[in-house]
Amino acid sequence: MPQWFLDAVKQHTPASDGYYAAQLLWRRGIQDPQQLTGYLKPDLYQPASPFEFGQEMKRAVQRLQQARNNGEKVAIWGDFDADGITATSVLWEGLGQFFSQNQQLTYYIPNRLTESHGLNCSGIDQLAASGTKLIVTCDTGSTNLIEIDYAQELGIDVIITDHHTLPEDRPSVVAIINPRYFAETHPLFHLSGVAVAYKLVEALYQTLPDIPQQPLEDLLDLVAIGLIADLVQLSGDCRYLAQRGIQRLQQQLKTRSRPGVARLLELCQRNGDRPTDISFGLGPRINAVSRIQGDASFCVELLTSRNEKDTEKLAIETELANTRRKSLQKDVTEQVKQKLAQLDLSTTSVIVLEDPQWAVGVLGLVAGQIAQEYGRPAILLSTG
Repeated sequence: MPQWFLDAVKQHTPASDGYYAAQLLWRRGIQDPQQLTGYLKPDLYQPASPFEFGQEMKRAVQRLQQARNNGEKVAIWGDFDADGITATSVLWEGLGQFFSQNQQLTYYIPNRLTESHGLNCSGIDQLAASGTKLIVTCDTGSTNLIEIDYAQELGIDVIITDHHTLPEDRPSVVAIINPRYFAETHPLFHLSGVAVAYKLVEALYQTLPDIPQQPLEDLLDLVAIGLIADLVQLSGDCRYLAQRGIQRLQQQLKTRSRPGVARLLELCQRNGDRPTDISFGLGPRINAVSRIQGDASFCVELLTSRNEKDTEKLAIETELANTRRKSLQKDVTEQVKQKLAQLDLSTTSVIVLEDPQWAVGVLGLVAGQIAQEYGRPAILLSTG
């Protein structure tokens, strides 16, 4: 670590000599003064433009403008985990500034237990029957090539916003906004689904600045919840958006601008002022709904409704789902360990167990726990 870097860090650490802070930052790859300033002070960070996504973003915005001008029905296709729920919520509120909610704009979240992740043909059939002409995905869709073709056969265009693995060939969609196309060093590379959705809304706000009534920054608390719950690397714009979002989230107990979020914070006894309030508080509760009930659609209302009475009921339902999730997870973990006690693990490289009674919604959590505890890959199956 060169002296000039230590001198630069000292400017930000008036209470100490800055030596240990400089070491940590240097090893984390923060190694130039401009990068350092933005890293420590989000007010001085320059986030990347949404149009860094190039023609894909331009095509998406153009198609959304066309849908708005022609009065076409638009559907948001989300996902049931915390990143997918917050991404759906961001598009619901963000696109809702340009399309009338529940009339021109709807959303669809697959059932974890009966549909699983991604687009599916039965859901597309439902949207087609309701007159949908454009689907905007969030946190999903990049590899759903068959389903995309099916939607197009029914006269539905598709815009994908996602951050998962890319297909070998670009899907035949209007636009695919996925940061995996960037180099790994790009500040947008690690965006989660909710952050990609936010960038689409940001591009629309910049293109049609006179239409929105709600400030774009009002979405940042939702962005922080999804980003941190999805465990993406908090560097570049991810870190900036998380910092900004937490600044807004920690005001919720006072402002209650999102009464559902405020109530969830109260139920998990958190203030919303640090990432662990999301990763160990809000995130698991949002995730628990689909694990227990399958259908997590009401979570969008929980996060976006301004009605205290309605969100109170939904927050309690979410808390009960999380309590049930904990109980099921504990029971399945004990049953797995009982089965493992009967095996000779010295000859077992991979743990593979099945039981028709195991709750599907918690198997991934238990498998992760078993893999970590026993030091082996773990596959748990529920047959039926």
